[in-house]
Amino acid sequence: MTRARLWWIMTLLLLVNILNFVDRQIPFILAESIKRDLDLSDTHIGILGGVAFAVVYSTLGIPLARLGERTGRVWVLTGSLVVWSALTALGGLAQNFTQLVATRLGVAAGEAGSTPAAHSLISSYFPPGRRGIPLAIFSLGVPLGTMLGLIAGGWIVEHWTWRQAMIAVGVPGLILAIVTAISLHEPPRPVGASRAEESMFNTLKMLWKKKSFRHMAFGISAYSMGANATIVFTPAFLMRTYELSSANAGLTLGILYGVAGVGGTLAGGVLGDWLGKRDQRWRLWLPALGLLIAMPMTFGAWFAPTAGLSLLLLAGPKFANLLYIGPIFVALHSIAPAQSRATASAFLIFFNSLIGVSLGPLITGMLSDWLTPTFGQFSLRYALCFVLITQVWAAWHFWIAARSIRAEATSAAE
Repeated sequence: MTRARLWWIMTLLLLVNILNFVDRQIPFILAESIKRDLDLSDTHIGILGGVAFAVVYSTLGIPLARLGERTGRVWVLTGSLVVWSALTALGGLAQNFTQLVATRLGVAAGEAGSTPAAHSLISSYFPPGRRGIPLAIFSLGVPLGTMLGLIAGGWIVEHWTWRQAMIAVGVPGLILAIVTAISLHEPPRPVGASRAEESMFNTLKMLWKKKSFRHMAFGISAYSMGANATIVFTPAFLMRTYELSSANAGLTLGILYGVAGVGGTLAGGVLGDWLGKRDQRWRLWLPALGLLIAMPMTFGAWFAPTAGLSLLLLAGPKFANLLYIGPIFVALHSIAPAQSRATASAFLIFFNSLIGVSLGPLITGMLSDWLTPTFGQFSLRYALCFVLITQVWAAWHFWIAARSIRAEATSAAE
């Protein structure tokens, strides 16, 4: 396959992932407007951004990954894009909390099939020693999608309504789905690799026996609790604490998440490949160090005296936290058989979503409501300190996982 063709494929996969995170994050910059319109609490927002999304996302990710391995990863990817884009747009028509949750469940169902299929495709296109950078490029969709969602959502709701914002970000995905279906083709399987011969249970049993996988699963769950709590509630924190408008909060956070997030994701891919060639344990040491470095800056961001200093301090954790994306999934694929890599990614995302995405925003929202009688509009400042606990917790699991990754990667390759 030519270099130009590979770049085109990576461009399409990146665009798909960007829209994945635009559509996933758009409700959070709109949260204050949605709360006023539908008369919701912070706990409602925590449910909307956590439990409601995560249960469906985590549950369907594994069977959709298996479907892709049995039938075709490209079709699962394309179909997922159609579903989540259409349901994002329909969310703009919701008249109450129940209807809005129903559309977000549909978005979760669609997005569940995207990342595992894309990860497996990338691992088919690139050899083991060169997967970190392509996986990091694909993962740029996280900061770029978050950035675009925050900026576009904040600007649209300032000039129009939150409903028009939801519709506006849903439509481009339907167009991209057509381009993806035409342009992407299923790559050939490695010689000797069959299509999803192992059952889901046997695949999970095989992975769960590996100490590195167990601690990667626990680590990414803990990390995700803090990361998703930050994503869901930081816009509201800035608006309440420093009285920023939706447009200003969206623009400043969007630029910050975009620049720092892209830098951290790319640095993780490059450093993960470079250091990982010398010692595979660096693929897990690097995320652990990033989380520990992020802790003091995270604490400072919640208690900064000005919005500018708070945003400046938030840039550091955004960079350091996203060092994990490329290295973690390269480490994961090194211990998984070639025919089960989509399922392996889906299992790791299952833990990430069912525990991290569901519990992080919910716990933070409940803490904020509980602390409101004491701290009033500043309750989110104290509730978000929960993020510090998750950072040290996740770093510990990644550090433990590094102890066994070399032996378990060698056994998987044999």
